[in-house]
Amino acid sequence: MGFGRDIERRLDTVLDRIPGYRGYRAKEDRRDADRRVREHLATAFAGQAERVERVARELADQRRLADIAPVDEFARAVRHLIDRIGALPFGYGGLFSDRDVDERALDQIRLFDEGLMAGVAELKIPIGQLESAFASGENLATPARAGSTATRAILTRLSLRQQVVETAEPAPEESVLAALEAGGAAPHAAYNLAIDDALSILGDNFVVDARLDLDADEHGLRLFRLRGGNAERWLAVAKRAEDGLASVAPSTDAVAEGANGGGPTIGGATYAVVAAGSGEGVLDGAGGSSGRRPVRYRLLRGETDAAARAVAIDWGTERQLFVGTSVHPNDVEVFASAPADALN
Repeated sequence: MGFGRDIERRLDTVLDRIPGYRGYRAKEDRRDADRRVREHLATAFAGQAERVERVARELADQRRLADIAPVDEFARAVRHLIDRIGALPFGYGGLFSDRDVDERALDQIRLFDEGLMAGVAELKIPIGQLESAFASGENLATPARAGSTATRAILTRLSLRQQVVETAEPAPEESVLAALEAGGAAPHAAYNLAIDDALSILGDNFVVDARLDLDADEHGLRLFRLRGGNAERWLAVAKRAEDGLASVAPSTDAVAEGANGGGPTIGGATYAVVAAGSGEGVLDGAGGSSGRRPVRYRLLRGETDAAARAVAIDWGTERQLFVGTSVHPNDVEVFASAPADALN
């Protein structure tokens, strides 16, 4: 197919998490694969709908009637998505007939399934923001409307997938790309980690015990200190998905600004600027909060070693540097809550 590597890489392997999934290549496996995918999606989205509905119920209990409407709209949008997933008949359409199916159609269905799975992670972002806003008494309309918009994008993927299933013919490539990329700019689910949340990186479990939030409009960056390893380790997560994730540790090296327009150097290695911003920063941990302070930061990528990453933070007279390597988004899994054996 003509899909770019960014789409393939971003959506790769998520279907492997569904027990028993074998894909659509063999005719005898197609009905089972379709059923497993949709049952998995319905269960995952139902859990998210319950989180939104919980906020709506608590708003009603507190008589915050003006805040209920956008939250209720978000909840209804997710429930409508679940209803659509469940209403489509299993094992019917051209995909399941005896005639040959275009290989491009099979590729598209796989991409749509993986895009729908990615939608589960995409919804975690506005839901986490909604819960945080509710807990702090902040405005709820913005995260609720963002959630409704994200849900509509997921519905578009589902509708186009069903078209391919029914016709067994590939959809126009530009339509598929638009549907898959609709929520692609959203940050990774790890961006909304909180203190005591659990996650795994390449199968190793950690718990967040501190969070450094650098708020600089669309170029925001968050660093999460991870408890569970032998050395101090932080996960850096950019607000823009394309800026990526990195596993970094504090460094005492100096950042030397490049001469004649060259990039900065750290420990003799030259870096390029991936993102930079000025705004406010705050460090939260078990001991409390630092309070918001003016901050400037740069997210850097190695010029020779493309996997090298660094975060340089300037708090005025105080400077911090973190150095490490990039982390593939698929290698980071965020748990809804810390499992009992998170560090075992």
